[in-house]
Amino acid sequence: MANEITLSRNQLYDEVWKISVQGVAKKYNLHYQQLLNSCKEANIPIPPSGYWTRLKCGKDVSQEVTELPQSDIENVTLYLYGLKPEKNKKEKTKPSEAEEIEVRGCDEGINSGKNDFVLQEDVIISVVEDSPFLLFLEEDERKKVLNMVSSIKIRDGKKLHPKVIQYRDSIDNWNKQQMELKKNPYYRPRYNNNNTQQPIFMNEVAPSTLTRIYKILDAMFTAVEALGGKINSDLSMMIHKDTVRVRFAEAQDKLSHELSKQEARELVEYNDKVKQNKWASKPNIRKYDYVYNGRLRIVFSDQKYIRDNESEKIEDKLGDILIKLYEISEDERIERERREEIQRQQREEERKKEERRKLKNQEIQMTRALVNQAQDYKISCEIRQYITAVEEKSDGSEEVYKWIEWAKQKANWYDPTLNYEDDILGKRDHSKEKDEKSKLLEVRDNYNRGFGF
Repeated sequence: MANEITLSRNQLYDEVWKISVQGVAKKYNLHYQQLLNSCKEANIPIPPSGYWTRLKCGKDVSQEVTELPQSDIENVTLYLYGLKPEKNKKEKTKPSEAEEIEVRGCDEGINSGKNDFVLQEDVIISVVEDSPFLLFLEEDERKKVLNMVSSIKIRDGKKLHPKVIQYRDSIDNWNKQQMELKKNPYYRPRYNNNNTQQPIFMNEVAPSTLTRIYKILDAMFTAVEALGGKINSDLSMMIHKDTVRVRFAEAQDKLSHELSKQEARELVEYNDKVKQNKWASKPNIRKYDYVYNGRLRIVFSDQKYIRDNESEKIEDKLGDILIKLYEISEDERIERERREEIQRQQREEERKKEERRKLKNQEIQMTRALVNQAQDYKISCEIRQYITAVEEKSDGSEEVYKWIEWAKQKANWYDPTLNYEDDILGKRDHSKEKDEKSKLLEVRDNYNRGFGF
């Protein structure tokens, strides 16, 4: 049939261990989860979690290889992606109601309106078996990180990381404060609070799931610090110079709501009043309950995620998580440097603009000074012409001679080319504006006009 392929059990086993389950799914255009189910039905073992990461890091994985057990099954029929007959389907093409609630309950508000986030497969963040990792790192650091990737695991039985203990204590304190508030008979959850910010993740997971989150954070924080990173008080991680954040969310199942005793009593009272033709307000009783189901996911800042599936928990994918943290850090570095470059260009443009402004102001001042100096030079020339005219018409008296000598000094004082200093007026600032210089001569001008020369 065109919608299926048949492989021998031995061939499928060889290919799964040679190119991975994901590689086989891509090679033959198969559904990843259906391929996993087929391997399970045919009793074909698959590589354990972290196998391909350790293999790529150069670790010895020979002890992890599981031999193909004996079976009466010789061939395995695999259906192409989206073409499996309805009677053989174990997964509905359309998400189940519970799956729809998982998307709504866990990821609402993260990537609202973006279908590519909802439709991602569980393997979207899995280690890529056919390509190297973290090539953007220096080789020595890359080896250290990949070595940590292959060895990171939950640290059972050990004291939690200090930041995790601090986070756990903040949750305990919050719960205690809420219990104290609820003792007040006038307590209203909507209006009464302790003015303290609720610890992160609490509204997105069941209280019982927090224990898992503590252990996952502990393993992540310990690994990041061992590689030279830093853990911030808000549970974000500093890798190199950039901050990396994650969030946890737990899926929810949609269940029919079971009436509480109080709700049942209110409903009976309402129905009785209706029968008696009395006005009554119908109790607002919800139709469904949304119950956390234990399926946890860790969501990264690029809206991709790693989540629990039937074969693996998040705790089994810590290596993938660490690689993703470093990839996010690299994305943050690129974005930070892009912003810094934009800011640098803006500062450079501002500097050039300020430099052009100063040059323009300087040019304006020099031009004004030149005009003022030229005006003074023109006055000095006019004074000298006037002196010449007086000399031609002079009767040669002592008084006229003294005036001529005095007038020549004033002509020199006006002349910017001589830099002359008058005994009484001092030096003239030729670059000043005409009005400003004229103020210095207002009294003297009135005095000189009295001679009638």
